[in-house]
Parts: sequence; structure tokens; C-alpha cells
Amino acid sequence: MHIERIHVWDCVARFKQGIYATSRCQKSAIRGRVFQVLGTGGWKGFGEVVFPFSLPRQLEEQVIQAEKVFLSELVGKNIDHLMDRAEAFRAREAHWSSVAFALETTWYDLQGKQQNQTISSILHGKRSHRVTPYLSISVSDQQELKERLRSETEDAKVIQLKLTNQSWADDVAWIHQVLDHHPSVELLLADANGKWSVSQACEIISGCQDPRIIWEEPCATYSENAEVEQLTHQRVMADQCVGSMANAEKAVREKAVSVITIKPAYLGGLSTAQYLLNRCAEGGVRVRVDGPWCGGIGAAAVLHLAAGVEPELLIASCNLQAPLEASAMPGGVVVFPDGKISPPKGAGLGLREESLDERFGVPQAIYSA
Repeated sequence: MHIERIHVWDCVARFKQGIYATSRCQKSAIRGRVFQVLGTGGWKGFGEVVFPFSLPRQLEEQVIQAEKVFLSELVGKNIDHLMDRAEAFRAREAHWSSVAFALETTWYDLQGKQQNQTISSILHGKRSHRVTPYLSISVSDQQELKERLRSETEDAKVIQLKLTNQSWADDVAWIHQVLDHHPSVELLLADANGKWSVSQACEIISGCQDPRIIWEEPCATYSENAEVEQLTHQRVMADQCVGSMANAEKAVREKAVSVITIKPAYLGGLSTAQYLLNRCAEGGVRVRVDGPWCGGIGAAAVLHLAAGVEPELLIASCNLQAPLEASAMPGGVVVFPDGKISPPKGAGLGLREESLDERFGVPQAIYSA
């Protein structure tokens, strides 16, 4: 199959709660780029550039300005050039990994449709599972936390609580508020987004010894997070500090943290994320599979990866569309009555075989021979 045309849209989705805040930054909306690749024979493949949450706007624009060159060069080529181009982007600075993720997703979508297989079956070669999602809570004060807990957590088994780091006392109080008032919660991911020093992390963790807590990214670097787990003997999850393949493989080899997060958009695609998952399975390292908040294409791609992970290895995944307002973006997540989630059924990504022109309108750019 050869590439005949590529359509591109700029997509912006706002957060339902107005502002989504972490200890590093806050945003009212996320931005992405959507690719529709049309191949010979009428096949359509979809990909989504999922920008890192804290990526500066000038770097987003750098990627967008480069599209004219790298997408034009793909027209007329065999679809396997999507994977070749993705590999080249992985060798560049970290923010280009989001483009590699989009190109690989498009290739897997086209392959799945041609073979009448889901992306999950191509990646894992077996039947996929429904997965447990985590609910991410980002609030600015205790009253807002109380309201969110009352309105959204009835069925949540795993909650991620974004800590503000404004006050140690507030962070600890918020943690206890979740655990004391919601006994059905099986895991609380207390997310500091890497803002503490080792000594600060150890002091705070010593005051919260509940076995349901996993301390997510207390410090900025992998070595610091490993040290915190060693000193406190409490479970630590490495997140963005293992966003590169080198750091992630080191974490798997050393087994110095209890959980690592696998984000295909940061690792440069589904193929590299699958390779890392295989290493985790061999080493018995537990994982969470997710990524930055995004639209339905990116969300479905991530879930196809998560859905093939053995349940005893996967602590949770995520509905990456959940905190965003409904938009024209296709729905990439199926939510079941028991709260579990899966990607849509069907070949490739599982999204309906339709032209995205009908959803998004006139493309921002079209590349053709």
C-alpha cells in the first residue's frame, strides 16, 4: 500500500473543570495534531500528535512548522516509510517522540484494517483484556477536593491525586481525606510530579504509611525516586523520569522502584512501548500504561497497548479523554458498567471507518502528489 494523501487538523480540547493543574504547570486546554493518511485502495489510517502536557508553545510550533517537509516527503511512498520516519524522529530531541507516536499509530491502524485485526492483537498476538482505569483528581483547595470526591469517585478503585506542593500539611490532609472517606479505593497514586527533594519526600512519606498508597514521582530523577523507595520502604512509581528508553530500561534492570509508567507518546510509539513492556514482563516489574491527555485516536492507541498486558502486571491504565470536554474527536474509549475500559472493537484502532473531514471540516493542510 502506498500513501496518496495526508490530511492534517489542529485540535484543541478544553478541560471540563476549567483548569487542570499539576505542581509543574496548569492549563485550561490541550492541543494536538490529527493525521488522516489515505492509502491506495481507499484505506484510511489515523494518527494523533500528543504534545507533552508541559511542552512550551514554541516547541509545539516547531513541530507544526516541520510538518510540511516530513509529511510531503511521505506522499507516494509505501506505508512502511511511516515506521522509518518514526524511527528517525525518536533519534531527535524528546518532543519529537510525539510525532513518532502519531506516525506509528497511523501505520498500525492501516495494518490492522488490512489484516482485519485490532492493534492490540497485532502488538500482543492474543486476546485483549478490559482494564482498570485510574481517576485523576486535580484541585486547588480542600473544598473542591471534597466536591470532586462526592461527585466522581463512587466506582473508582484507583485514584490519582495531584498534590499541589503548596503545603506539606495540605498534601497530607488531602491524602487522608481520600483514604478515610473512601474505603472502596484500592490504590491511591499520590502524585508530586517530581517537586520534592529526597529528604522532603522521606519526611512526608513517613507520615502516611497506608499500604494503599503508591508515591508517584516524588522526585525529579529516577535515581532520587529509587533512593526514596530504598530509604522509606514504601512503594514508589517512576513516571516522567523514565520517559526515555535508556532510563526506563535502567529502571527495569535495577528494580529499584515498585512501578514504572509507560507512555507511548513519550517513548516514540507503540513499538518501543511494547518492547519495554516485554522487558517488564520478563523482569516482573509492574506497570501503568497511559500518556498525556489527548483525543480519541491517541487514547485508543494507548488502550490497545494496555489491553494486552497481563492483569497481574498492570496496576491501571486511563481514559485519556475523560477530563476533556466532548468534541468532534472520535470516541476512543469504551466504558463498561463495572467501570473498566477498553479500546473500541473493530480492525485497527477500532474507530469507525469514516473520513475525518466530516468531523473536523476543512483540513488545515492537505499533502498529495
